[in-house]
Amino acid sequence: TAELTPMTAQLVAAGRGVAALPNWALTEYTEHDLLKTVRLGEKGVWRTLYAAVRVEDEQTPYVQEFLGTARDLCFKTLSGIRAVR
Repeated sequence: TAELTPMTAQLVAAGRGVAALPNWALTEYTEHDLLKTVRLGEKGVWRTLYAAVRVEDEQTPYVQEFLGTARDLCFKTLSGIRAVR
């Protein structure tokens, strides 16, 4: 077992096991053909990620800016993600 995603990916790349990880966490490995990914099930496994903020901070400009930046960067840089409908 390994607690860090990079270590887990390295162990898999070295032929020392398999792992279930989100494909966006493995982009650098798949782009360099270090790992092969396979989908779990016909449609894959999807999860929704949430950001938690205190109610009193929800509308503050810095929290709104952070959430907007995080959302924009995720869709620009992470492969295989989709917006919640």
